[in-house]
Amino acid sequence: EPTAPTRRGTLVAVWGPTGAPGRTTLAVTLADEIGRLGLAALLIDADVYGATVAATLGLLDDSPGLAAACRQAAATRLDADALAALCWQLTPGLRVLTGVPLAARWPELRPAAIDSALTVARGMADFTVLDCGFNLEADEELSFDTIAPRRNGATLAVLAAADVLMVVGSADPIGMQRLVRALADLRELDLPGAVG
Repeated sequence: EPTAPTRRGTLVAVWGPTGAPGRTTLAVTLADEIGRLGLAALLIDADVYGATVAATLGLLDDSPGLAAACRQAAATRLDADALAALCWQLTPGLRVLTGVPLAARWPELRPAAIDSALTVARGMADFTVLDCGFNLEADEELSFDTIAPRRNGATLAVLAAADVLMVVGSADPIGMQRLVRALADLRELDLPGAVG
């Protein structure tokens, strides 16, 4: 008996260097517009420094969201139904997976669990839009310890998995300088996705 083809949705990461305004606004608007086009959209807040998608949308920010998805992924219990149960259904075409409500909870977002959650997200939505943190540093002082959590690991995992990377910068002299340096840092990561 033939099986139905599995969906392989597109992952769109919205990223910008420190001080870049509008990352969350762009991510929220993009996901909303995708949903309005009749496609299944999933918005995930993966910013480990300042998750604000829930507040932007007026949602309770103490919901388990991405941290719960990562816990379930680490225990190999995360599937599309479990992920959908953790999301807010805002419109028929838009689900939202909120981020960690307190920046101190960043260790809950381990890169391997993020990867597993994004694999499930691909099967659940046509487009998954991710709002991620600004920092690209690889926590080199911890690189010898593969078990130690890395604060920027979630951002690096999101960027590595993304099919499309939307980069946001500020159009002032300092913002442009940061953007130019950040784009050089992105090139060094040798990411597989298209940068727009």
